[in-house]
Amino acid sequence: MAEFESYSFSRLYKDENIEFFFIIGVNDSDSFDDYWDGRLKEVIGYVMIFTNKNNRKQENFIYLIEKSSRRFEDIVRYTKRFVDQMSLSPNLSDRENFKISKTNRTGQFVDSPYTPFIQSIVRNDIPHQILESMTEATLFDK
Repeated sequence: MAEFESYSFSRLYKDENIEFFFIIGVNDSDSFDDYWDGRLKEVIGYVMIFTNKNNRKQENFIYLIEKSSRRFEDIVRYTKRFVDQMSLSPNLSDRENFKISKTNRTGQFVDSPYTPFIQSIVRNDIPHQILESMTEATLFDK
């Protein structure tokens, strides 16, 4: 049986260049009652869709939180499917362009402002001036 029953994605940030999501694993639906559906949710990674407005290319990044017993194949497959559905790019090659990395940064307790957290995850994967221009006004907690 798979480690997670299903996967969901929660957007943390969006602007004209970047969309940043939590990848959430959902499991253990057998333990439920009238007040709780019994599902446990765990942040298992992050996905960023970066659109370079200068050359109109989309780059997709998957950051998986390292855990020794975790099977990443299913997570990557469902994340790629999610990005394909979210993509606004007309180019099929943009939807299939992925860079997959592992990280030790967990998103269990992310506090506002979120931009330092996002910057610590993506580091040098996108141009530095794009990271510096991220504004708190476009965060989705407000």
